[in-house]
Amino acid sequence: MKVILLNAGIGKRLAPITNKIPKCLVRIKDDVTILDNQIKNLLKFNLESFIILTGPFEEQIRNHMKKYYPSTQVQYINNPIYDKTNYIYSIHLAKKLINENVLITHGDLIFSEKLIAKLIESDDENCVLVNKEIPPPVKDFKALILNDRIYNIGVNLTGPQAAFLAPFYKLSKKFIFNWLKQIEIFVNHNKVRQYAEDALNEILDKEILKACYFNEFCAEVDDHDDLQLVRKYFENKH
Repeated sequence: MKVILLNAGIGKRLAPITNKIPKCLVRIKDDVTILDNQIKNLLKFNLESFIILTGPFEEQIRNHMKKYYPSTQVQYINNPIYDKTNYIYSIHLAKKLINENVLITHGDLIFSEKLIAKLIESDDENCVLVNKEIPPPVKDFKALILNDRIYNIGVNLTGPQAAFLAPFYKLSKKFIFNWLKQIEIFVNHNKVRQYAEDALNEILDKEILKACYFNEFCAEVDDHDDLQLVRKYFENKH
C-alpha cells in the first residue's frame, strides 16, 4: 500500500510563514512540523512507500525527508503550475505511479495513529474519515451520507445528512484507478482549479465509499486560526 501526500499548495492563508517554506514544514509544536506528525504516525504501521506531490519549495521537503527519514522510500512529483491549478492536477501528474491500494491525504491534515488504525483496520475496502459528532466546520469538507455510504463530498454541503469529512482516504486499486480516469476527464476539459473531490463525486453513484467514523482530534491547517488551534491542542496534550 502506498501513501500519497498532497503538498503542492501555496499555503497563502498562512503567509507570511509560508513565504519561504512549504506549508507542510510549518511547526505545530517544538521542532515538529505538520509533515513530521504525518510521517511519524504512518511509519508506525510500516507504511514506508510514499508519493509526495509538491509545488513550491520541493527541495526543502526533499532535504527534510532525507535528513529525518533517510530509509523511507519516497517518489516526488512536482506540479510546475501549482499556482494556476488545484491538487486535482497534481494527482493527475502522479497517475503513472499509482498502481496499488493507497492511503491518500492532504498534506496539511493533523491526525493521530488511532485514525490511521481505524482506516487500515476497517472492513470496508474504500473509506474516508468522517466525524458526525461535531457541527460540520463551515470552511472544511462535508460528506452527504446515507446508510454509512457517501454520495457527495464538498465544502458547501448542508443538511441533516451532512457531516465533517477529514480528507484521509483508504482506497483500493480499482477505486483509485476509476477516480484517476475521472480526474483525467476534468483535466482534459481544463477543470484544473476544482477539487479532486469534484471528480470523485462523478463516480460515487457506482463506486462504494463508506464513512469511517471517528471522534478524535483531527484538523486541517488552512489558516492562522487553525494553526493556533492545533498548537494549543498539542500544548494541552503534553
